[in-house]
Amino acid sequence: MGVPLVTTAAPGGYTELRIISGGGAVLKNPAVLVSLLLLAVVALVARIYFVHQGILYGDTQVSRVDGIVASFGIGVVAAIVARTAPSSGESLVDRAGLLTAIAGAVVLLISAVNLFVPADKVGLSKPSCTGSHTLKAKYIGITAGEFGNNSRSGPARHYPANGRFSADCSVGFSEYCIGDPILDGSGSSDQQQWFTSRWLRVAKQPPGWKATFAKYLSGETSDPQFISDAYVTPESNYEDLPLAPPENCPSSYRAPSRAKLKEFDSTRQVLTATADHAVNIGFSVWLPPGQGFREPGSYLPIYDPSLPAAQNPGAVPSQRGNTKSVTWTYSKSLLPRLSTQRPGGANAKANVVVMAIPCIADNLPADVNTAAVATFDIASGKNPVRQSENTAGYDMQTLARAACQANI
Repeated sequence: MGVPLVTTAAPGGYTELRIISGGGAVLKNPAVLVSLLLLAVVALVARIYFVHQGILYGDTQVSRVDGIVASFGIGVVAAIVARTAPSSGESLVDRAGLLTAIAGAVVLLISAVNLFVPADKVGLSKPSCTGSHTLKAKYIGITAGEFGNNSRSGPARHYPANGRFSADCSVGFSEYCIGDPILDGSGSSDQQQWFTSRWLRVAKQPPGWKATFAKYLSGETSDPQFISDAYVTPESNYEDLPLAPPENCPSSYRAPSRAKLKEFDSTRQVLTATADHAVNIGFSVWLPPGQGFREPGSYLPIYDPSLPAAQNPGAVPSQRGNTKSVTWTYSKSLLPRLSTQRPGGANAKANVVVMAIPCIADNLPADVNTAAVATFDIASGKNPVRQSENTAGYDMQTLARAACQANI
């Protein structure tokens, strides 16, 4: 209930604002004022916590709560001032000026809170989409569809659409599932073709009181929402997003199994690898120190821009199941990197380490435990010769990233 007010004439022709009984009884009670002040502080702290946890998000929703907190704070402080300020000789203009100063101080406080506890993650190139929070999300991407992106209730196109996000805005994701492979146009070219089987799950609050508050404060729904990675432009690190546990992935699609690297086909100059459930297979090479290379320790994709996509790493041909073959043009990509002054002369061994690994998408290798690795001598004979023992000293993750690299 509002505080009853009345105006009376005051000396000098001014109008004096007085608080009459009822409201005055409330204002004269210190316990009530302290309680109201504590509630105002609690409201401000709750606003900060809910935004920080991703429970309260969205420009409109946050602005509404900020307005409520500001109004409540102004009202409480104004009531305290009305109780403590002298009434005799005080004009309405004086009171109005004081209340304006109070309002400005509260608005300044809310602005400071928005600066230091923003609703969106700092540094985003695009604002958050309506219905998505980014502050606590493990991965953030920008909707790449010309008119926005649909979300689906599962990680495949046959699942019904259950939401839509506007074009060119940021969405926060919590995990991903292996799902329906979709051609990634942004990473593909005439020389390489990549499919992504990664479906991103929109970040939500876990079941419980947080989800309840997020529903009423931000309009968050509890239904799972998935967007194909093919329709999202990365805004944070690809590898920050974890693979969801099977119970969170309502589909029959499976992650790739371990790759197997076949013997080098010297007739066709081809490397071939197989991996069950793989939609892409990448290939890369590491140049060990001590072999005579001018850039020892380099990690390189096995890729030739003069070849078509069918002969470069990337999508597994549908007619060949889980097998991918690439043309290894080592004679023009690796042999020229050997020093002419290397120990042992031109016919000495020069070992390199070759990796074949399934790729969930372009620039995203599967778990490194699925990689197949072999060492080849590329210099002492007419063709590369596979060695019985593998050379050590390389970083598996770096070699895997090179294998799944989109070269555009």
